[in-house]
Amino acid sequence: MSTAFDDTSLNQLLASIARSHRNLAGALLRQVGLFPGQELLLMRLWRRDHQPQGDLVTALRLEASTVTKMLKRLEAQGFVTRHRPADNQRIVIVSLSDKGRDLRTEVERLWEELERVTAGDLSAPELATALGALRRLEENLNRARPAAPPETE
Repeated sequence: MSTAFDDTSLNQLLASIARSHRNLAGALLRQVGLFPGQELLLMRLWRRDHQPQGDLVTALRLEASTVTKMLKRLEAQGFVTRHRPADNQRIVIVSLSDKGRDLRTEVERLWEELERVTAGDLSAPELATALGALRRLEENLNRARPAAPPETE
């Protein structure tokens, strides 16, 4: 086992991969005016539109303030709308605009390109093994994550 600061440590490798992946994602997403992470929020809305903002915070596992900032940018670009229902002023409902719905095909194409580049020349069995290992790492980290205090929108 390597030490925590060794270039061969699991932590260093995961950080490097995440940084490289985010940089490439950013370059691709800039083609459609998005920042990394915004596509993940839009993907949630493409699966189920008109969601409470709190549900998006939970699903994306981000701080409420981070999601609020993302939504403000997406709203300013005309991709989403937000409103408080008359019957429950405590929540904010996030919905796709027509422009946000129209972006789906292009983002899916860019996401497929990112997947293709990331997988590179891995064979199908190598990719399956890598995905299995990454899922186990994610489960380990999720089990170790402390419970977050409830946040308000």
